[in-house]
Amino acid sequence: MPTSVDDNPPCPHTMKSQQNFHTREEIDQLVEGIYRTLETTEERLDGRCDDIYFPMDLNISALTSKIEAMQGELVEIQSYITRRPEASSSID
Repeated sequence: MPTSVDDNPPCPHTMKSQQNFHTREEIDQLVEGIYRTLETTEERLDGRCDDIYFPMDLNISALTSKIEAMQGELVEIQSYITRRPEASSSID
């Protein structure tokens, strides 16, 4: 016959559970450590983003400057063409 589950009485825990009791000072230190870690992580991520963003931003700024310079040259060329005395409206 199979033995019943009820045959063995429950075993009392041999170890008492420890309470997780911390002083206010210990909690403050833990929280301070967490914030320090967060700041360090945030600074690292900011640095990584800067490494990616700023070179691209510099390239875009350089291209924008070149485009603006070319637009200025086009305006000068167009005004020169319209002011020439020998300018005609036809190709002939």
